[in-house]
Amino acid sequence: MPPAPSRTAVTTNHPGSTQQEIDDEPDWGFGHNHRIGYVNSDDRYPGFTHSNDENNEDYEEVKEAIEGSVADEQKKHEGELINFREVMQDKTDIHLQREEVHPPGFRFYVNVTEDWVKKEQPWPANKKAEEKKKKQKEAEGKEKKGDKKDQQADDGKQGKPQGDDKKQDAPQKTQAEEKKQDTPQDKDAEQHGNDKNSPQNKRKDDKTSAPPANTQGQQQSDGKSPNASPSGNQNEPDKPKKSQAASDAQAKLPSTTDEKHTKQRGQSHYWRNGDTDESDWRRKNDEGRPKHNAAFRRSQSQDSDEGYQSGDKSDSDQSKDEEEHKTEYQKLREKYSPEEIALLRHLQNEAKYATNLEQNDGKQVSPVANSEQLIEIDVNDQFTPDNWIPRSTQLTRLTGKHPMNAEPPLTKLFAAGLITPNELHYVRNHGAVPRLYWETHTLDVENGQLVLTMDEIASYPSVNIAVALGCDGNRRGEVNLVKKSKGFSWGASAISCAYWKGTLLRDLLLDAGVDSKIESSKRRWVNFEGADELTDGKYATCIPLEYALDPSNDVIIAYEMNNVKLPADHGYPIRIIIPGWVGGRCVKWLSKIWTSDEENTSHYHIWDNRVLPSFVTEKDGPFAETMFKHPSTVCNEQNLNSVIVKPAQGEKLTFKDAAGMDTYRVEGYAYDGGGHEIQRIEFSLDEGKTWLYCTRRFPDKPVRHGSKYWTWLHWYIDVDIGHLLQASSLTVRAMNVFKNFQPENLTWNVMGMMNNCWYKVKHDLDSHPSKSNAEAAIIFRHPVDPVNSEGWMKPSLEVQLNAAKADTGVPDKQFTRQEIEKHNNDGDCWIVVNSKVYDATSVLDWHPGGKASILGYAGKLTAETTSSFESIHDDYATQKLSECIIGKLTDKGANFIKEQAKHQAEERANSSKNNDVFLRKQTWQPVKLINRKKISEDTASYTFELPDKNKRLGLETCQHIQFGVHMKDKMLIRSYTPTRPILSNDEDGTFELVVKIYYPNDQQPGGAFSSIIDTMPLGESVDVRGPTGEIKYLGNGKFEIEGEERKFDKVSLILGGSGITPGYQLLERVMREKDDKTQVRVVDANKSEKDILLKDELEKMQGDQIKITHVLSHPTDQWKGIKGHVNEDIIKKSCFAPENGVAVFLCGPPAMIQKAALPALKEWGYEEDVNCFGF
Repeated sequence: MPPAPSRTAVTTNHPGSTQQEIDDEPDWGFGHNHRIGYVNSDDRYPGFTHSNDENNEDYEEVKEAIEGSVADEQKKHEGELINFREVMQDKTDIHLQREEVHPPGFRFYVNVTEDWVKKEQPWPANKKAEEKKKKQKEAEGKEKKGDKKDQQADDGKQGKPQGDDKKQDAPQKTQAEEKKQDTPQDKDAEQHGNDKNSPQNKRKDDKTSAPPANTQGQQQSDGKSPNASPSGNQNEPDKPKKSQAASDAQAKLPSTTDEKHTKQRGQSHYWRNGDTDESDWRRKNDEGRPKHNAAFRRSQSQDSDEGYQSGDKSDSDQSKDEEEHKTEYQKLREKYSPEEIALLRHLQNEAKYATNLEQNDGKQVSPVANSEQLIEIDVNDQFTPDNWIPRSTQLTRLTGKHPMNAEPPLTKLFAAGLITPNELHYVRNHGAVPRLYWETHTLDVENGQLVLTMDEIASYPSVNIAVALGCDGNRRGEVNLVKKSKGFSWGASAISCAYWKGTLLRDLLLDAGVDSKIESSKRRWVNFEGADELTDGKYATCIPLEYALDPSNDVIIAYEMNNVKLPADHGYPIRIIIPGWVGGRCVKWLSKIWTSDEENTSHYHIWDNRVLPSFVTEKDGPFAETMFKHPSTVCNEQNLNSVIVKPAQGEKLTFKDAAGMDTYRVEGYAYDGGGHEIQRIEFSLDEGKTWLYCTRRFPDKPVRHGSKYWTWLHWYIDVDIGHLLQASSLTVRAMNVFKNFQPENLTWNVMGMMNNCWYKVKHDLDSHPSKSNAEAAIIFRHPVDPVNSEGWMKPSLEVQLNAAKADTGVPDKQFTRQEIEKHNNDGDCWIVVNSKVYDATSVLDWHPGGKASILGYAGKLTAETTSSFESIHDDYATQKLSECIIGKLTDKGANFIKEQAKHQAEERANSSKNNDVFLRKQTWQPVKLINRKKISEDTASYTFELPDKNKRLGLETCQHIQFGVHMKDKMLIRSYTPTRPILSNDEDGTFELVVKIYYPNDQQPGGAFSSIIDTMPLGESVDVRGPTGEIKYLGNGKFEIEGEERKFDKVSLILGGSGITPGYQLLERVMREKDDKTQVRVVDANKSEKDILLKDELEKMQGDQIKITHVLSHPTDQWKGIKGHVNEDIIKKSCFAPENGVAVFLCGPPAMIQKAALPALKEWGYEEDVNCFGF
């Protein structure tokens, strides 16, 4: 079946922000990172402690529930509810027992989600919160009704008919109008009512409980229940249930089989007219246009960046060679033209080089095997299921944060040499990477005939050979500028060459009983299936069995890459490598192999990795279905391709530098499929009228079985500088053993696959020099620049028109930043694209990239959302998005996105590594837990060790470290301020935290992070990043706040619970620096005496300079201090009044800060971002 039709709905009837809210919204720049109630650049709420853990706002409710719990709650069966400590109880550190069988940087991992433990189980505290929320909604509803009656009364007094205000209330419909409006859905219900595969019937209407797996009418056509896992296990025990919020949102979607239900739901949300198949939509929108494209833009090609030598010679040898070369060149130039000299050099070099190429015996070691391995985790992955995977920040992500699809900058890929290091290898993922273990993973061959462990597979005879692996979407960016395809815009770096080690597939098939003799009249196939769980089922594909059984084809079951265990992104613990074939056939995370008489029919074998005729412009309808299943469209062997790397994209060559050069070395790479040798590279300076021969360079020992070339090659040519400057363009093409050249022009196809036209680089005068006195220069441009979109190719008129259409039809509603940030979960998911606000909740269940690819942007104001969407989606996807639109972002919010993007770009550009400092803002790094010491019954001190004890931690006073624990859906992140080190002489390669432990009880599961860290084995690691927080205390009353230095002689701290720690750092520094005369007043709020963190240390600080007031809400009878909650009176008595040189800093539970402290401070005269800040 073709991809299931995707249906959208707006699940909110939000009226938009009020005019008062819009007027009151701050005038955002990048700043305001310490404004309370808003998410800052570190994805945390300034001034708030870990509300997910300690949430003091709910403590009173929990206490009441414990004291007054009813009998049936007390009688719950043992084990029904699982808390965080129980999750950790049986956790085994497998990866620490046999580190050698795991890839570098393999992390501690908790295989549940925080939401499942805390929110999706029926804890009494959750029930209490739901009841409270329900009562609040009812109260709000009564209040709205009262307001409406008052408005109607006012209208009546003014002679205005009730209900006539169209902006305030929906117009009353007649019965006929209602019936007319419902007709399309009724008709749709009639059409799909008996279709078990229709998306309408796949949705559940019951929001309280799922029906049994065998309920009649709920099974899909393959016999699985809608809730069945892709593996077929309908009652998967460890799979978390969908959150109540998600279930509620799902239940809001109307069932098209129930007319009455549809009408009722239609009042709270409405379906967009978006259930049209793409083929029908295109016929409607492309009416009158021919299906065949008559012509394409001439000479399409691709990308690059910056980099020079191929790495074949040392610097000294290269310099010496070039010096000799110049002398020879000057002599030859007296007799021959530049073209003749280039040809002569090539012929002389090729004759010797080609005859000396050696054969690889399969026992070689990768030349990059001993290179430093990547262990850092990119901050972009922290809120995705891939949060545990080390990835290089050098890779350019092309599909947003998730799933991971990325390529290295072209010049860095080339400069790395003929064998690509693992961290620079391109990555192509369709969804989340499965978490697999060498110790437990098995490979099923031939439906149980042979089931092998990883140790057993590794015991087979192995081969280790260099293979160029590339995506058949390489250079798709050029195709998408002509017309958007169904694929995202790869540059020219979706190709890499690495050593792959493993056993031959042939050996496993023979051991499983597969006959090596195949009847000549019968075609058979060998199928591969991965372990990844994807939106459209398992990733599976196949190749001809006869090909797999031929030992000269080197089809490998690989478990090492460049002589280390496969990185997770590249298939750990095992994958297929089919040399000379497209990457889409080389299945990662391999779990099953079987033979068949028929070709594979799985979704990813049929609906991906195909080149269709250009008249097919969609993925549904009879034309598409016929051609996607047509055997002629399948992509198997790679095609011939070549690319120019140097001159790089954006490279400038000044005329002054050119005057001192005789030649300029142009460089690039080339590859072909099927093991075919690339026999010639040709380069043109005049649009292909004449061609120059180039010099090839292969990896060491590139030949297999006498004539197979599985690797790529690098090429170069030294061009006369005068000819280079006068060239109309720089063009390259390759020729293979069949004497076929690359085509001159690209051919558009719906999947954007296999683009291999001539690669062309253009140059022009630099019209925007960076400095006013900059020298005159030419600037080189590749066809596509994946990073800055500054290639010489520009979007076609059709692409521009489709983009313009997306700007129409925006509802007249505006939303503030604060409002948007509330809608950030799978039950209520808003995203902002091009300053327009969309309710994407209904898209999550069917989105091809999985819901994580959308949830990463839910409720966030970031330019990444727009760039991610536009890089992936075509005009039909844009139409589907428009069906979800609910309004637009305020101008202040749009300016915030702009300034945020500018600041982040500057931060990345300036993030050069300081080798003396450990913490990094852009990456997560592991630190080892080496000591745990109990301070009280619910407080402990934890000591962590840096990987390199010679480095400084790199944390300023009052800043935080973010701690991360890797969980199933995203990283569990908490911010803490260490209690040591405070000053530079405290640094010893370790740091300490004081953490309050929130234990579970019968009513709630306890704190997530505090439970995990308290039960984590010593010697295990957690990840950290930082520093976070833009407040730095410099000493003697001086602060640096968001880069601006300020002086406060008197400082008040209003702190609660674990919020004491950033304040403690400040207090400790004031006490220890004798010259610091800063006056400090502290309000420290807790429940009881035992909850006061660092109590003894704080008591020692009490004096004239520092005064601390403790406020307890539930003290013992012996307590003689202040009882109750923080309020205006306590604040005014205990803190400094607002005046010049006075500031207040806050950190505590959200309810205390937002509902008590902040209003009181504002009323008193404090002003946020001026003299009031959240830590």
